[in-house]
Amino acid sequence: MKEKKFYDIHCHAMNLSHPNLLAFLNRFFILRSLLLNRLHPLGSLLIGKNLLKIKNLLSVMENDLGDFFLIMENCLKDPDNPMLQGALFRVGDRDYGKVVLTPLVIDFGTKGGRDPDIHYSQLSEKPVVEQVIDLFNGIRRYKEKSREKIFEIFPFLGLNTRNYFLEAKNEGPRDSSHLASEETKNTLPKMLEKYFGDYQASPAALLTRMGEFDGNMEQMTSNFFAGIKLYPPLGFDPWPEKNGEELEKVRYLYEFCSGKKIPLTVHCNDQGFVTIPDREVKAFTNPSKWEPVLKRYPSLKINLAHFGKQGKRLGIFRQTHWLKTILKLMAEYENVYTDFANNGLDDQSYHSLRALIEASSRRFSPGFKEKLTRRILFGSDFMINLLRMDSYNQYLGLFSGTKWLTPEEKELFGCLNPERFLFSDPL
Repeated sequence: MKEKKFYDIHCHAMNLSHPNLLAFLNRFFILRSLLLNRLHPLGSLLIGKNLLKIKNLLSVMENDLGDFFLIMENCLKDPDNPMLQGALFRVGDRDYGKVVLTPLVIDFGTKGGRDPDIHYSQLSEKPVVEQVIDLFNGIRRYKEKSREKIFEIFPFLGLNTRNYFLEAKNEGPRDSSHLASEETKNTLPKMLEKYFGDYQASPAALLTRMGEFDGNMEQMTSNFFAGIKLYPPLGFDPWPEKNGEELEKVRYLYEFCSGKKIPLTVHCNDQGFVTIPDREVKAFTNPSKWEPVLKRYPSLKINLAHFGKQGKRLGIFRQTHWLKTILKLMAEYENVYTDFANNGLDDQSYHSLRALIEASSRRFSPGFKEKLTRRILFGSDFMINLLRMDSYNQYLGLFSGTKWLTPEEKELFGCLNPERFLFSDPL
């Protein structure tokens, strides 16, 4: 009998050396909180409320990635609510033999980035290659050191087409975030061919590579990565129709991924790591940006992450425009998924998900409820979610224990749907 596996389709593995630090501080409102502390007496209260959570997050991010997955695994054995019991991982009333993690690499790379508001305005280039090396060294260490070996770890490659040429240029490689060798001139086609040319969409192929990294990027080939991560708030425009050069690059990317059925996960909420103007962030991250993409590449397999969550207008009125757009795209295209990473923060969030599922058929068609439940993916957004939660185990425990989802739905969201997203054609 095939071993059942639980999937965390949206998590991260990075330490403090990997993000663009200014983007990191903005992501967690630290700069805003510090400013508010100087300008308003409520600032001290805000800092105090969040300080312990910020410290908790930084405590994790100060670790080398060699220990990162061991820390996550040990957390699952929390004696107050152990998710990992012996060799089995339990969610609700179901047991799983493995937990599949797909840590999403984020391409923080910038070429010539500047902040005109500060004296030392030249920004660090933050090459993604360093994050990738640390990540795969961490996976190797986990495989060597773990007793339980509950995790199977299949990363997604972070990619920003802005950081690659479509064809080789005389000025040489872009060394800010490239993964391909200098010999290949770091073009987008050659980079994709190097890491996905023999992509097999197979757990067996990925397992063969897991832990086999020897520190030499030149020896990495296909099936080290399970998919590609795109991050609009750092400057990726899904459909740059007014920029012919960038449009040509994204079209090449989508054609390549459609042909090989490579899954894409795209940041899709109105928070995040940001290095571009707010106007561009909102335009690039809006899921409506994917309508012209999917019209031209209808078989593209894509996860519009975070359920398109938006902040409340004026802090009171819930905004659902992005959510409605994602549901519309799901209704029209067979390979559109969404995850609820960093959304399952309390039982009320699952109550809201229940209401959304029940209302979906009335909004679209009688059969849409079943389609929706087959496209939702479990995601934690660990370690980013530590600003809202105490631990990885706590987030998983809320999902496991909620009464608003049936055991069958929990298995769909955490097992069957992500497995289909990663490895199978649509049913």
